[in-house]
Amino acid sequence: MTNAATAPVPSGIEGVTPRWLSEALGTEVADVRAEQIAQDSGFSSLLYRLHLSGGADLPPSVIVKLPAVSEARGAMEMLGGYRRELVFYQQVAGRAPIATPHVYAARMVEDTADFVLVLEDLQDWENADQLAGLSISRARLCIAQLAGLHAWSLDGANSAVAQSFPRFDTPVARDIFLPAFPIGWQIYREKCSAEVPTGVVRFAERFAEHAPVALRALTERSMLLHGDIRADNMFFDGQALKVVDFQFASLGVGVADIGYLVSQGLPSAVRRGRDDELLRGYLEHLAALGITDYSFADAWRHYRFAAAYLVLLPVITLIGWETLPERSRALCLTLADRAVATIDEIDALEVFE
Repeated sequence: MTNAATAPVPSGIEGVTPRWLSEALGTEVADVRAEQIAQDSGFSSLLYRLHLSGGADLPPSVIVKLPAVSEARGAMEMLGGYRRELVFYQQVAGRAPIATPHVYAARMVEDTADFVLVLEDLQDWENADQLAGLSISRARLCIAQLAGLHAWSLDGANSAVAQSFPRFDTPVARDIFLPAFPIGWQIYREKCSAEVPTGVVRFAERFAEHAPVALRALTERSMLLHGDIRADNMFFDGQALKVVDFQFASLGVGVADIGYLVSQGLPSAVRRGRDDELLRGYLEHLAALGITDYSFADAWRHYRFAAAYLVLLPVITLIGWETLPERSRALCLTLADRAVATIDEIDALEVFE
């Protein structure tokens, strides 16, 4: 990664000039043309593809990520999301066995939310679609990389870096997300077309009581999690996979990532009947990496807690229904539908009894 120590952090895309890029990339940039991308899916940050011309060793394009200028910026500051991602790209990417875009520059102004990331452009890779969902084979590729990250974080040589990330059970989750759930759930029930099983309805009505139980279980281990492992954050080139967006990286049980990936990232028809198989595959990868003290019984209990608790994420996002783009509305409803189906089909609520 280029340190770019002499390049200040720009306050906006207008500050990402040829001169700034030349300093940040360590090679001459004669001209740059910025194109904003991911406007219908990126809420917490601004993303741009920069088309570059200049030196012979200059990439034809790079991706620049900057903080949002909307209300999302305040939310990310509160969550420490920008800092988490910067730390991940500075200290984990390229070291842990999870593939990410090449990092050209990763800088942040101390004690602020001002940051800049300059990353490899993966435009020739296929960006997976969370609305369409993942195939089983792609889910397996992702599970293998997640197992690598989780096992890496338990190595004594890496524990100091891992411990710089917050726990999965953050005060924000308890103090802000949980009170918001009933509002989002009401919107979900009004807008969804799927039938919600009676047991799940009762669980949702008492979500604030059940969630702390799940959070305690999901922090019984201190593995470094991606935290937002959605298909939209995955890029494929054949059997190769690169993962992006580490703003929710945190410490918890590795199965929290697996539960989210499988329960919401796979269409229900693809996932149904495969939960057990995919979870066992994850444990096999961990065992091959030397993590042999994670029994299937414990992992299955964590998986059920994760499937139940993480319905929270699409549900609370629905609170912004009036301002959400159409695709985002459809995505949140679809993910909540998938989560509800998983909760019902694997008897997830049994772990709360």
